[in-house]
Amino acid sequence: MFTLKQLILSSGFILTGCVNLVPDYQTPDLPVPQQFSLSQNGLVAVADSYQDTGWRSFFTQPELQQLIASGLENNRDIEMAALKIQKIRAEYGVTKAERYPQLNGASSVRYQGGLNADKGSSKEYDIGLELSLDLDFFGRLKNSIEAEKQNLLASEEARRNVHIVLVSAISQNYFNQQLIFEQLQIAQDTRRNYQQAYALVRQQVVNGSSNLLALEQARGVLDSTEAEIARREGELAQTTNALQLLLGSYQTGRVSASTGAMEFNPVRLPAHLSSDILLQRPDILEAEHQLKAANANIGVARAAFYPAINLTSGLSGSSSELNRLFNTASGLWSFIPKIELPIFNAHRNQQNLARVNILQQQAVVNYQQKIQNAFKQVADSLALRDSLYRQLIAQQRYLKTLNTSLQRAKRLYASGVGSYIEVLDTQRSLFTTRQTIVDLQYARQINEINLFTALGGGWKV
Repeated sequence: MFTLKQLILSSGFILTGCVNLVPDYQTPDLPVPQQFSLSQNGLVAVADSYQDTGWRSFFTQPELQQLIASGLENNRDIEMAALKIQKIRAEYGVTKAERYPQLNGASSVRYQGGLNADKGSSKEYDIGLELSLDLDFFGRLKNSIEAEKQNLLASEEARRNVHIVLVSAISQNYFNQQLIFEQLQIAQDTRRNYQQAYALVRQQVVNGSSNLLALEQARGVLDSTEAEIARREGELAQTTNALQLLLGSYQTGRVSASTGAMEFNPVRLPAHLSSDILLQRPDILEAEHQLKAANANIGVARAAFYPAINLTSGLSGSSSELNRLFNTASGLWSFIPKIELPIFNAHRNQQNLARVNILQQQAVVNYQQKIQNAFKQVADSLALRDSLYRQLIAQQRYLKTLNTSLQRAKRLYASGVGSYIEVLDTQRSLFTTRQTIVDLQYARQINEINLFTALGGGWKV
């Protein structure tokens, strides 16, 4: 005999949607090695909480910290990402509301009469309430809600990713601005040296101890340096404009000779760096939530093959007189259980199921692609560490050699033994090497910023 307890349990299972057609979710395997190759990367041992490093801990320059804080407050990309979250949260609320009972009220007044003049007219008042509930026995609404929830979580991770990318972009533009400013200073210092050299050669031509060829050569390198200064000034203006766009304000971001602006700050990593660290990146978390949403949509598509059960009940009243509208004698009640079963729709449900299955497969590929791209970004940054360091050391040694060679070339030229072209060649090499060293210092810092970002850092303050 079907007892009251069994009836209550059965009703509870139906109302909660005990039949769920969504496939079991399985996180795809990582399509990358378990660990990064760290044999030549000079890692710095740190505590286990290294992944929680905030951008204020990594970017220690006060001026840069102020710029990043300003950008996070005023940048339009951040504002747009926040608005997208609000939009998806509202969509989630709309979908979630469909699972609850829907109560609607309606009222109307109906006037009618005959077309002939001898027929009178009448007036009828109607009022009613209707309560409907989708039992969602096969989990269509439940999985729709889950898909929207995962889309909401994905949008929040997307906002985190915009946050991290913005922090990285502001810092890179800041250091690029400092790089160009320092290169401009090197060019201006070199111009002063060339001006002194040109004045010296011109005096020697007047005295007859040098020739016009040496004078023209001295003038040529001076003009070349003037062109280099003009180029750097244009690049500096463009970089400042780019930085101000990221900041969302044109009141800040002006170049300043910050002390220690190019100071090297390495990313601190554990002794054994597992590729599982990539799973904390917001773009990968976003892809995972998108995959879960696609998985839930399969359950929605499968539920379309099964009956949809809807219960509708109502109370209504109708009367020709308004004061009798709420009289029980004029009232009616109704109860309408409805079952809808798809019979023929030209394979629409089959095609829709095939579509969402393909979307789920695309989501898997997208998830694995993002992990592979993230692995490459980290591996590239780790590989560049040692390479850039050795280049910098070699260039610094070369700079010392060039300074010594320049002094010797000047002494030989002053004694009449050497040619002035040797002095000019050494000066040009010295100028180029100084700029190369600054470029390498900048490249090292940018590489660390890329590594910091590739590991998912920069979200916390």
